[in-house]
Amino acid sequence: MLEQELKALKQEPNPRLEQRLKQAPACALLTLDHLEHRWLEHSQSLFDIEQMHWQSGEHIWLQGANGSGKTTLMRLLSHLEPVQKGSIRSAHGRICYLHQTPYLFAGSVERNLMFVIRSLKGDERLGAKEALDHGLELAKLTALRQQSAVTLSGGERQRLALLRAWLLQPDLLLLDEPAANLDDDSIELMYRLVTDLIAKGCVIMVSSHQTNQLTDLCNTCWTIHGGSLTRSEITQHQDHCASQNNSPSQKRDTV
Repeated sequence: MLEQELKALKQEPNPRLEQRLKQAPACALLTLDHLEHRWLEHSQSLFDIEQMHWQSGEHIWLQGANGSGKTTLMRLLSHLEPVQKGSIRSAHGRICYLHQTPYLFAGSVERNLMFVIRSLKGDERLGAKEALDHGLELAKLTALRQQSAVTLSGGERQRLALLRAWLLQPDLLLLDEPAANLDDDSIELMYRLVTDLIAKGCVIMVSSHQTNQLTDLCNTCWTIHGGSLTRSEITQHQDHCASQNNSPSQKRDTV
């Protein structure tokens, strides 16, 4: 996409396009450009984002009231939702999205993990097989290896879903309310898996209404408010993020 736009510049000068490309950081992992999304039954946009860059090294805490569009934005970033208007340009890499109520396959914990491993090829598949026992230990699921996944508790289900993502070794990991209704022990185990991924070069986005060990890993805040998306440094504006998160819903109760 970027190469095509540069070629277009050479053929026909376009000051607006030239300025937009000049402003895009070379280290951007994702670039949102005039991204607009709306529910078909509503005339008003859910959000309308002129431009935003997710830069290398940024771990993002995504904030916003219920219904502001956090889940929809994460699904758009992970290509699970079609873009209605505008564009999302991304560098090459693997993106994993973890929903707060993840889908688990029928069968055992191990079967769920092997399904992911079999989706990989070559050295990646071999590496995931070799890492399986260590991953089960990190998530404290070793004793549940042969247990039916549908019988797991909420915390165990979240850890299994995150372990599936861990086996894929994503470049970007999007966590949608990962700590909702979980006890401290489960959050701690998820934290161990996520920090292991970060140590290997993964960057994360966490959508959460409360501070927890996972949001503590973030250094950047994106806030959806009134249909707009703003960015701030957490060290300077964490109180602002929290206040925006507690603001009244502007759209629907759930997205």
